Amino acid sequence: MLKLIQEPLQFFFGQSPSEVWRRLRERDMPWTVQLCVYGVCGVLATVISVGQVMLLSRYVIPAYEGMMVHGAEITDGLRAKNLLINNTIAFLTTNVIVYFLNVLLVFKRGRHHPWAEFFFFTLINAISFVLSQVAGPWLVKEFGVPTNVAILSNAVFAALINFIARKFFVFKG
Repeated sequence: MLKLIQEPLQFFFGQSPSEVWRRLRERDMPWTVQLCVYGVCGVLATVISVGQVMLLSRYVIPAYEGMMVHGAEITDGLRAKNLLINNTIAFLTTNVIVYFLNVLLVFKRGRHHPWAEFFFFTLINAISFVLSQVAGPWLVKEFGVPTNVAILSNAVFAALINFIARKFFVFKG
């Protein structure tokens, strides 16, 4: 257990920043470090995606509790529908950003042709997105869960599915 913590710490702090960057680019790192880097990319992607959803929900397609739509307070049903629309818009842009982050910093390319790789990456991302979208809006509609809780539940669910699928199916490892 201690090795799981020591390995990433030694990798990042036991060598020069230029050596860390070289090893990251060459994918010369232990799996624990790969998981940490994937986590950082995931956090960045989550911030980008959640930021888009929050901005869209606040200013473009209303999805926050208490907002007024056509002179009446937004219903949970409309809020759930609008949240799904906003999540879909954010998915499209975030998918491209996350693909390039994963290729640049995390996984080895070459298991598939680059276009097939992007297709599989997007397909797996879309499947996890669809599954996560069942959870978030369902929580809003059935239980009146706050929008931000639903947004974060989507991110956690999708991250778990994506790492496993990307590591063992899309990329070389």
